[in-house]
This record gives sequence, C-alpha cells and structure tokens, in this order.
Amino acid sequence: MKILVLGGASYDDIIQVDQFFNPISQNVFARKAYSVVGSTGAGKALALAKLGYDVTFVAVIGNDEYGKKIEQKMKDSKVRFYPNYFGNTERHCNIMNPSGDRISIFLTKEDGSEINVKQFASIVQDADLVVLNIKDYCQKFIPMIQQYQKPIYCDIHDYDLGNPYHQVFLNAADYLFLSSDRLPQYKEFMNDMIKEGKNWVVCTHAKNGSSAINQTDSIVSISADPIDILDTNGAGDNFFAGFLFGYLEGFSLEQSLLCGKFSANSCITSKEIVGENLNREYLLKKLSECDKK
Repeated sequence: MKILVLGGASYDDIIQVDQFFNPISQNVFARKAYSVVGSTGAGKALALAKLGYDVTFVAVIGNDEYGKKIEQKMKDSKVRFYPNYFGNTERHCNIMNPSGDRISIFLTKEDGSEINVKQFASIVQDADLVVLNIKDYCQKFIPMIQQYQKPIYCDIHDYDLGNPYHQVFLNAADYLFLSSDRLPQYKEFMNDMIKEGKNWVVCTHAKNGSSAINQTDSIVSISADPIDILDTNGAGDNFFAGFLFGYLEGFSLEQSLLCGKFSANSCITSKEIVGENLNREYLLKKLSECDKK
C-alpha cells in the first residue's frame, strides 16, 4: 500500500511545566524540556511507516539545521521524503501541563506559497491514497489528486462549525477525521457529512474517547483508557494512523477505533511524536487482548 502524506513538518521545543502560569514577569522551572520533530504531516507519515506502509511525504521546510534534522528523522524511519525549501523551517514551542494540555507558540512559520505542485504529478499518480493536511499550500494539490482519482483522507483537527478556512478541505475529503474540541454538536455534523457522501467520519474526544460512522453503520463510540501521560504531542496523528490501519485491514468501525486508541496510547507514553513500540504486531496484539475480554 503506497500512501502519500501532504504537508506539515516542524521542529519543536517541548517544555513541560507543573501547571500553566499567569502571563506575568516570573521565573518558571520546567519539569522536562527537549526538542523533537513535529507537526501533523510528520506525525502521520512516521506512524504509518511504523505500521508497515510505503510512505511518501511532501512538506515545506527550510534549508537550515532544523530542516536537516527533519530530513534525517525521515531517512532513519524509512519515509520517502520530498522536502521543498522555502524560508525557515517551521518551529513551535509547546508548553505542556501534566494533563497533556498544550499552549503552542509558533516561533517561525512555514511559507509554501511558491510550491510548484506539478513536479509531484508522478508521485500523486503512483499513490494508492492521499493523506491531505490542512496547510495552505496543500490546497494546490487538490485538483491534481482529483484528476488522478485518488481517495483523499483529510484531518481537519479542532474544526469549529462554519470556519471558512476548512471548507475547501471539507469539500475535497472522501474520508474525514476531526476532533470535537470546538464542536459540541459533533454527532449532527458527522451524520451530515455522511449524508453529503463521505465514506467515513472519525471524531476524537480526547479523554472522552472517540466515535466513527460510515455509510452502512450508525455512530460507534469507544472510551479512552486511563493512562499516565508523558507527552500528548502527535496523539491525534497517531490515532489517525491507527484507525486507517484498522480500516485498510478490513476491521469493523469499533476495531478500527481501538487500533486508533492503542496507537495514540503508544504516542502519549513517549516523548517522541510516534511511540517507539508502535508497529502492526503491537496493534494486532492489543486488539486480540480486547477480543478475549
């Protein structure tokens, strides 16, 4: 299975604190601090590669020290990476509390406005499916993806109903993934998306579990596991990869949600954007343990 992931690579500083603090002049001591590859495309590409897929990743980075670290990470993880060098590599400073909540400060922002998507025509044509992330420059790929009739899997993150930025991605998606952080009426939205022709819709609810629906089954939901959190960065991207694995393996909605949950659990117990123990055997073992209960 050849998977093309489009958009989203950064190099992030992670700062863990005992609690979020008031924005006043003060000294704050970090519990932990480290730097890792981040962003939504990198997380999905790395997780899908660990699950055994042939992954190609296209993203905008800078020709700088941080971009080189991203390139090395992709090489070490056997992800076929096509970097586009424009400006500086995007960088985030993520301040985390023990509950996994995050304040993201964008230190530098990527700029893919000059990307030439035509150079990737053969890559799009060769892919079995495309994971489209909601980066500005990714919009340019949509006509080409549709021209080659490749299914589009799109993560619209913490979508708030009616946000015009997401509309082009919503229209293009054949399969939809999101969180309910800003969408209390998520069930109505999921049902509406199915009526509009989406093949399935997956919605995560952080500590409250996750839900999914497709063209033949009504909404299925599972609970989250109580688990000690080390770092929640990349949890949603790992859930996406785990669910997609379940779907591609022909599992039920519930089983696919469980694969997503176990993949995310692997991530949040690691400081890396993808858990070290994530692979196909790990998910299948966890799924088998559920079947025995």
